[in-house]
Formats: sequence, C-alpha cells, structure tokens
Amino acid sequence: MSGDVTYRWIDGPTATKEEWDRFEDILVARGWMSLNRPTSRVLVAEDEHGDLLGFFVMQLVPHTEPLWVRPSKRGSEIAEILADKMLTFMLEVQARGWMLVADNPIVAKMSEQRGMTRVESPVYVAK
Repeated sequence: MSGDVTYRWIDGPTATKEEWDRFEDILVARGWMSLNRPTSRVLVAEDEHGDLLGFFVMQLVPHTEPLWVRPSKRGSEIAEILADKMLTFMLEVQARGWMLVADNPIVAKMSEQRGMTRVESPVYVAK
C-alpha cells in the first residue's frame, strides 16, 4: 500500500460522535459488542480523504477474579453472595463485559449460572 495511509489514535472520551459512529456501525454490522468509550482507545488507518481503512481497539475489560473463601466456610453461601454482589455491581456500572478465569469446576458452574459463556476462541496473554 502506498504512503497515502495515515495512522492516528482516537480516544473514546474525546472522540466526536461522527468519529465514534464509524466504529459503532462496523461493530453492529459484524455482531460485535459496542465499545465502552471511557475505557477505549482506537488506532485508525485512514486514506488521504479521511476514509476509514482499518482500526485496532485497545479497551479495558474488567477481570473479576480471584474469588476466595476461607476453607472452613466453603460450601456456605459466601461465594454465591460475593458472586451475586459482583454481578450487581458490574450491571450497575454498565460494564461492557467482564471476564474471569474459572480455574475450578465450582467457579465455572457459578459463572454459567450468572449468564457468562465460555470462550471457545484462543486467548493470548502478554507478560
């Protein structure tokens, strides 16, 4: 591709409605979740006319784990209440989504009971 491509960052909180709608239209058309403007930054590629050629999103997604209960209290309702209160909080703050690593079957079951779905796609982590 020639040098007619420019790259720039667009910050969610300062983006214009027109800038943000360009991403939203593509997200909706592909069946992807909307971005959370306060926690997103988008690197865009544009042609010499300002037409969108591509974008790559950096977004903060809450990570809701670990969940721990004292061994002597496991099997009580403490874990369930903690999970319910966390779910209530995430809904109250209108989190775009959230994730957790279910490293045991109990947490996996609790997550599914609260409407979470297991990710089937490969997940990569940078350390």
